[in-house]
Amino acid sequence: MGKRALLSPADHSEVMTLYHWLSAVSIVLVLGLLFVGGFLGLRRRRRLQSPPREGWLTDDMVHQIIAHGRLRGGQVPEEALDLEEIAREEERFWSETWDEPEHHWE
Repeated sequence: MGKRALLSPADHSEVMTLYHWLSAVSIVLVLGLLFVGGFLGLRRRRRLQSPPREGWLTDDMVHQIIAHGRLRGGQVPEEALDLEEIAREEERFWSETWDEPEHHWE
């Protein structure tokens, strides 16, 4: 006789409850993974189909930077860069004192 025949009716109902619980958890996990996968796929498709947002570098802009070393002034919005803050940070960076390298780095 197999193991099933040895179980009493009370044991059998507990086993079925465990199987039902495991099945329900498995179904919820699978549905959750399908939902997340679908959401990520949809988000990726939308991002690939939509044009780049304003202010992003396009391939043409990158080619222009490579060829001329800079972009034309009209392509970069004025509010994109705070030139005063950049100048302050650059001045602070170059005014810092530098520690000499330790002997094991020489």
